[in-house]
Amino acid sequence: MIIIYIHAFFALTAVPLGLYIFLTKKGTTKHKFFGRIWVAWLLTISLTAIFIQEITPGEYSLIHLLIPLTIGSLIYSVWSIRKFKKTALQKYKYGHMSSMISVYVGALILAGVFTLLPGRLFYELLFG
Repeated sequence: MIIIYIHAFFALTAVPLGLYIFLTKKGTTKHKFFGRIWVAWLLTISLTAIFIQEITPGEYSLIHLLIPLTIGSLIYSVWSIRKFKKTALQKYKYGHMSSMISVYVGALILAGVFTLLPGRLFYELLFG
């Protein structure tokens, strides 16, 4: 059960942190610092999700498909912004931006909505 709490802590704190990053000026030292933390948290969320099998014990569910998608998107995002720094080609900057937005919406918001389905821990905590 502790793995679920770790997963939930990082997921719940990644939502406002990601929003802060999206709403502040890009390319600053602050943006890079918090962006690195956010990526580390998303990797932690993804890795802890591998061990969560509460609904179907011993089996993975469809939501587990977000794990490789999230990790792949994070790798692509970091690669894109590094390419942008070297080449200044806008396509890499836009690749970074769109990938990060997709991770935020898919891995945090969409997956978070699924935690509110009946039978899930957060559903039970919120609605009893």
